[in-house]
Amino acid sequence: MKFIEAMNERVDSSFIGKFFQIKERGSSFSTELAGATATFLTMAYILAVNPRILADSGGPCVVDPDDPAGIFGESYGECLEKIKQQYVTATAIGSM
Repeated sequence: MKFIEAMNERVDSSFIGKFFQIKERGSSFSTELAGATATFLTMAYILAVNPRILADSGGPCVVDPDDPAGIFGESYGECLEKIKQQYVTATAIGSM
């Protein structure tokens, strides 16, 4: 714990600590670092999982009525793959 306390004190006395008024706001560098890490991991999870969930819902894909395989047909599967790629791209661009 001494390392974390020393790190917090050094950051508090640095330009960054003074600029963001970390101590004055009742926080510490280690608390802010933990919050930033949690936010980053949450966003990384969303970027990885969200397109998959949206694509698995079927999105705008429509089952070909002439295909006896229905949702297991080739055309529906191709549509899902195309939609999945589009959702991954859109989610990545939206995160910027």
